[in-house]
Amino acid sequence: MSHFPLRRLVLNLRTRYHLWSGRRAYRLGRLASAGRHFREALVHGGESFEAFLLLGKIHYREADLSRAASFFARARDADGTRFLLEGFPDDFIESLRARHRSATTERPEYRIVIESSRPPRSPQPQPAMGGPSRRPAGSGRRREYGDFASRDEWLRHRDRPSIRPGEGADVDWDAEARRLLGD
Repeated sequence: MSHFPLRRLVLNLRTRYHLWSGRRAYRLGRLASAGRHFREALVHGGESFEAFLLLGKIHYREADLSRAASFFARARDADGTRFLLEGFPDDFIESLRARHRSATTERPEYRIVIESSRPPRSPQPQPAMGGPSRRPAGSGRRREYGDFASRDEWLRHRDRPSIRPGEGADVDWDAEARRLLGD
């Protein structure tokens, strides 16, 4: 008995598995996985209209127009009547190639640099206990009160001096906690 019929059977089973898995992944929206399965099906089984067509659709969704056009053309060559039944216009493949060519034509690249005669301003430090500052429009909340949660909290503590960096390093926090909790 020859090994060729057995080999053909195994390749046919692999092709069917990858086509089925590719269809399933495509329906679930897993385009990368579907593309991998369809390419494997083509490697194992030769020509498959469905694999060519769905690979063309995947590349079209990914905006890779040249590869989409080549896979659509291979699908049309594999089964012209089924390709016509899909409802693509007659000049669809040529229009994809034309869109790809127009997108890849080199356009001169201009770079505009505006130089200022003034040195760049350094950011202004925000006072920790200063007045309420305004946020940009459309940022959700109407006003922001620095480190304070509300306007009332800011009004209660606005007369106290702000904490400077390094302050609080010499504080016995355990004693402060006992004092606050009454222990």
